Amino acid sequence: MQNSTFQFWRRLCLLVFALAMLSVSGVYAQQTVTGTVTSKEDGTTLPGISVSIKGTSQGTATDAAGKFSIKAAGGTILLFRGLGYDAKEVTVSGSTLNVTLDTKQNGLNEVVVIGYGTTTRQNITTAVTKVDPKKIPQAANNSIPQLLFGRASGLQVSQGSSQPGGNINLSIRGRGNPLYVVDGVIFPGDGLEPGNGTIAGETNGVSRGGLAGLNPDDVESIEVLKDASAAIYGVNAANGVILITTKKGKAGRLNITYSGSYSFEKNYPYLQPLKANQYETLYNQLITDQYLAGKQQQPYGPNPQSGLPTPKYSAADIAAAGNGTDWLGQIFRTGAINNHQVNINGGSEKATYYFSGGYYNEDGTLKGAGLNKYTGRANLSFTPAKFLTLNANFTGNTNSYLNSSSGGQTGGSGTQGFGIIQAALGYPANVAVRDASGNYTRYGVIANPVSLLDVQDNTSYHSLNANLSADLKVIPGVLAGHLLFGDNYEAANRTFFVPSTVFYFSQNLSRASMNYNNRENQTLEATVTFKKDIAKFLNIDAVAGAGQYKNTYNAFGSQGAGGADVIGATNLSAETANIGITSVKTASKTRSYFARSSFSFLDKYLLTLSYRYDGYSLFFPNTKYASFPSASVGWKISNEDFMKNVSFVSLLKLRASAGTTGSTIGAAGYGGYAPDGNTIFFTNGAVNYATIARYAIDHPELTWQKTENKNIGLDFGLFKDRVTGSVDVFRDDITNLLRTTGPTAPLSYLSTQPVNGGHQYRQGYDISLSTQNLKLHDFTWNSAINVSHYTYRWKSRFVYDNLLAYQGVTYQAVNDPVNEIYYFKTKGLLQPGQTVPASQPTAGGANLPGSPIYVDADGDGKLTGADIAKLNPDPKISIGFGNDFHYKQFDLSIFFYGQFGGKGINYNNAWGDPNSIVSSTQSGTVQALNAWTSVNQSGTRPGVNYIESATGLPQGSDINLVSTNFVRCRNLTLGYTFNSPWLNKFTKSVRVFADAQNLFIITKYKGVDPEVSYASVKGGYAPYPMFRTFSFGLRAGF
Repeated sequence: MQNSTFQFWRRLCLLVFALAMLSVSGVYAQQTVTGTVTSKEDGTTLPGISVSIKGTSQGTATDAAGKFSIKAAGGTILLFRGLGYDAKEVTVSGSTLNVTLDTKQNGLNEVVVIGYGTTTRQNITTAVTKVDPKKIPQAANNSIPQLLFGRASGLQVSQGSSQPGGNINLSIRGRGNPLYVVDGVIFPGDGLEPGNGTIAGETNGVSRGGLAGLNPDDVESIEVLKDASAAIYGVNAANGVILITTKKGKAGRLNITYSGSYSFEKNYPYLQPLKANQYETLYNQLITDQYLAGKQQQPYGPNPQSGLPTPKYSAADIAAAGNGTDWLGQIFRTGAINNHQVNINGGSEKATYYFSGGYYNEDGTLKGAGLNKYTGRANLSFTPAKFLTLNANFTGNTNSYLNSSSGGQTGGSGTQGFGIIQAALGYPANVAVRDASGNYTRYGVIANPVSLLDVQDNTSYHSLNANLSADLKVIPGVLAGHLLFGDNYEAANRTFFVPSTVFYFSQNLSRASMNYNNRENQTLEATVTFKKDIAKFLNIDAVAGAGQYKNTYNAFGSQGAGGADVIGATNLSAETANIGITSVKTASKTRSYFARSSFSFLDKYLLTLSYRYDGYSLFFPNTKYASFPSASVGWKISNEDFMKNVSFVSLLKLRASAGTTGSTIGAAGYGGYAPDGNTIFFTNGAVNYATIARYAIDHPELTWQKTENKNIGLDFGLFKDRVTGSVDVFRDDITNLLRTTGPTAPLSYLSTQPVNGGHQYRQGYDISLSTQNLKLHDFTWNSAINVSHYTYRWKSRFVYDNLLAYQGVTYQAVNDPVNEIYYFKTKGLLQPGQTVPASQPTAGGANLPGSPIYVDADGDGKLTGADIAKLNPDPKISIGFGNDFHYKQFDLSIFFYGQFGGKGINYNNAWGDPNSIVSSTQSGTVQALNAWTSVNQSGTRPGVNYIESATGLPQGSDINLVSTNFVRCRNLTLGYTFNSPWLNKFTKSVRVFADAQNLFIITKYKGVDPEVSYASVKGGYAPYPMFRTFSFGLRAGF
């Protein structure tokens, strides 16, 4: 019995084991796995990618359409590898498997675009930084400069204006606006925006950015030429060069990529106006303090208080006032963005194509501000014969802008010229939007903020870019020719209308204007390239060519006032007053001859020489042409024999460069005549003549401003390129400076003139570092950081420059920083009974309690130039820092940028000025609550009786001098890439994402934002607010 039982259990166990083995063998049985490998960046299929079973020699490769087929059991790990892409391991979970690969960053053979050619990272001898826009979130960005915040060492990027389509300030090593070259064609870097005439010109708060006709989604790569590498572009390359390469078609099957997103915008905290009860309370107190000071009554003088003025607002008024009208709430809103992009590409060996279309619509966070943008692009390439390739690239664009005035007046109009945000800050909260009759309320001469929403201000912008080229292979792989013609045409039309219901510039008067401008930039070039290996020790890569560059600009404007509101700006001939017509036309041409030769000896020693000879039409014959040479060398230390056993070093290269770039001065060298505004009458007024006066004389001695660029750098790659980077030290000497408003000799007929002279220099360093911190089977972590520093100083001044002095003491030095700020130091506020220092100014109420105590630095009992302090406001360090994480199909990235060591004048403090409150020119912000008064003697801001502009001092005090340090989280992005067998039947790749842009800022700056550009205007500057953008979208390849 026991034996039978044992046999039963033995047989049962054997049966269970056999079934289990059959089950396991079913799971791990060989199956045919098929799929497509695509680029994660643009969704294009990737041919020639190696596909192998990890740990075995079994493998295959993708075909021309990016497809593969391999036999593998479920649970097997497949390894995908290809040149220029990061390797990827994927576990087999079904019979269909689509894979996306990331582009390998900073590899030794990474292609880098330079002037008139390309090279590799291991062979470059100059300071060039490459930015891959496909790695940067684009959902909330409508322009290429918006992609570059903190992304490249040595490239300073700041938000000039955050309005839709607003200006982004780009500066390479602190030089200013660089030269832009798009697919070989020179583009203007500034925005094309017509004015709104002189009838309301001071509200022209539009600050538009450049490259408005290009779509960021069409960009393949961006290279920043920072040193002598820019010399090959000669004239106008003194500020460095940004090369933009757009996407092109790739041979292979049809690829369709769609990306779409929806975003909403929320403003950062803005300046906080006083509530109605706060305003009325403070107003009463400030009026009282003015009275006490005027009567020398306590605490401003020895007399006892008496006869105090009756408060304008009673206790009952203040109690009933409450919070009052939220004027900023009346004009601000939650913004929104719709962004949709489609591109199609493919082709064969004979022809490739790339088509794209884009739609971008933004409703700004300021009511009445918006942008509607359409872009289309076609990039075609044909090879009718083995020796000839024809290329055609066309880009069309139309932008419709809603302009809502922000910033400040462009003249000296003061409060009557306030724009909409200025007016919202200027109107007190105790004033309603409309009066009892339903009309807009008034406060002083400021336009009602809500009424300014009735102003119609629209700009229509159009651009067309044509790029035609031919590539000729004379000797395949050795000698080739290239012909290029590029034409970039832009036109903008602005319609501006103020209805008579808007009380503006102290009048209820309709005003209308129409302004139009256009510009055209043509590039015509022919180049010949030669590439050859001479024996085994020498490689030559040379290019020579000639070019012509033509620029034209035209503008026309018409305006008038007094017409019927129903007519608007449609019929300016119906206007009854202030009728005016303006027009401008300019043209210039540059001709150039250039050459560059690069030599590689023994794959260790590198030499590059370049030369450019430029002629500029607006210079006089004897100074029309100038030369711009450069030379650079490199030493690949890692290729030396003594480094062969240093296995952890993949690249160690020392390089140095020197070269010359130039700048022009426009038409300023030519004299001219113009009406001087006077009229002479004859015959009792029956005959009159407009007088003409000379405004400038010819200056044939003017010549080129030149910048001498010098750079020493070190490139490195460690641990199989898991750590890569570069360090550069540079100096720029700007000689023969051109100034359009230079001083003239004493008793000259003209007060200013264009002159050459002076010498400035910049010096600093750039550091960039990329690391692969972790690389596991399902998880990777990469980091990138860049650091930049520069100083900008004078070396010698212009001939007639007089150094600043006060009371016989010079306080400005010849070699001061160019942007130096001069100021008097202060030490707290004067208190009642405190002895007034002998050096304290007496004008402007500076000797009264509540005024800043000026520091007598040398202790001589008076303020002189020796007491004036100075500082360099430029940031000492600019940084960019990002991290990318990938876990299975999830990706997370976070990027920061910022600056340290900067100082600046906080123009926002003007909104808390007590004098403006009592003069009823504005309502004040909560900062005014910190003003010193007779009942708030612990206040930290000067009181109502102190007027700094009336002290008679040559420089201001430090009361508005603040730190501009900040760190901003530019992007936080979370994505997920699907790899579903069901989805893989219909798509090549699908990724969904959420992105937060400008998520937060870390700063001690008190005001709107330390990064936004400011200006000193009457009444206070009110920039367009910075905002956070939250985006949700997807990208799919078909």
